[in-house]
Amino acid sequence: MPRTYRRKTSWGSTPLEEIERAASEVKGGKSIRSVAKERQIDRSTPRRYIKKRDTQEVKSVGYSGTASAKRVFSEEVEKELAEHIKKLAEQFHGISPKKCRELALELAGRNNIPTPSNWTEKGLAGKEWFKNFLARHHLSCRMPEATSLGRATAFNKTTVGEFFDNLAKVIDR
Repeated sequence: MPRTYRRKTSWGSTPLEEIERAASEVKGGKSIRSVAKERQIDRSTPRRYIKKRDTQEVKSVGYSGTASAKRVFSEEVEKELAEHIKKLAEQFHGISPKKCRELALELAGRNNIPTPSNWTEKGLAGKEWFKNFLARHHLSCRMPEATSLGRATAFNKTTVGEFFDNLAKVIDR
């Protein structure tokens, strides 16, 4: 499967509200086949929805795939990890991709979160998981450039403001 999947069909794209209306018509006495024909949806869709609704609460339609089943971290934990990485970058302590992957494995270990076997074998999170994690949280994790203490302390609001004030004076001349 390619890394960036592009959908080729319109299956599973019927809105939840449309399926709920069809299910209520079926509950009112109409046949599933006639309702599906009127609404121009496949007859299996309302049947599957009604069966699912009777056993549990339905949050979405179609197939959710395996992404939620194979998810290592919950959304909250991933968000916490992403914020930590951003915070390190703001403090001029950017970490390399390998360190990020090691950090993810360490976080899973400390929180007793089960991880795939190849994570523990290699001692760091998988490349695919890491690539998707960066995409989900709009992060960029690259090899950090060394920043001296003088440069880090000099790069603050007052000195940068003075620079732009001086620049504005030079331009006005």
